[in-house]
Amino acid sequence: MNRAAAAIFLALLCSGCPKRIDFGPQGHITQAEELFRLVSAAQDRVATLQGDGKIRVESPQGSGTVSAWLSASRPGLLRVEMFDFFNRPIAVLVTDGQRFGLFQAQENKFYQGPATPRNLSRFLPVALPSEELVSVMLGKVPFIPADRMTLSLDEKERMYVLTLHRGAVSQVLHVHPKHLRVVRSEVRGLQAYGLEYDHFKEQGELVFPHDVTLRAPTADMSLGLRYTGITLNESPDLTLFDLSAPEDVPVVEVDEGGQSLPPVALPPASPGS
Repeated sequence: MNRAAAAIFLALLCSGCPKRIDFGPQGHITQAEELFRLVSAAQDRVATLQGDGKIRVESPQGSGTVSAWLSASRPGLLRVEMFDFFNRPIAVLVTDGQRFGLFQAQENKFYQGPATPRNLSRFLPVALPSEELVSVMLGKVPFIPADRMTLSLDEKERMYVLTLHRGAVSQVLHVHPKHLRVVRSEVRGLQAYGLEYDHFKEQGELVFPHDVTLRAPTADMSLGLRYTGITLNESPDLTLFDLSAPEDVPVVEVDEGGQSLPPVALPPASPGS
């Protein structure tokens, strides 16, 4: 065999060999409980986020992408501003975890009331508590309360597969072997949304996903966030979460189910006032 043929043979042979999995400084983890502890610690390191992004929605009713400015802080502080193609404001959502305020530019109305999942879904097409929504945006996967765990290694996908079990319900977590961050989460045996995280980037000592996708299979809908320029773990500006209505904008008070409440009648003016 001449040198050229030998080189080609070796190249083909190597291309068919599986690449070694980079397990990072922790090495290959074989215990499910240990991996769960490390994954939980890794995703708990991010507490605040602020910056620009894109929000994309895909559903049977339509699909589209808008620009956004976001500020989120655990446990439930959230501000999201949406803009159209010409950078004109579309809507602004603010919540402190207990109450919410939503300015709809097209209607020129300001909705306010309890920060229930139903009310927050006026702005984003997902019905989640504010604390859970903030967690998802910060790359933190909500876990089911497991009574046992199992661990395997998917060598084809080059991922850990950590499964949490709770009776007939299970949560399958695909975990990056080096960064120990959840790449995909799927709950089985229960109607629940799935999560996908992608485009992990190092920011200082943190590794953070810049693509977040939430999928609701029963509704054939997905909500995606792509962060384009963000900072992490900076002290939040609490004035951003002020729930006051803009000046000269009609206020609509809604109940927990999103139904408009009648305006509060003002007491009659006293004589001579």
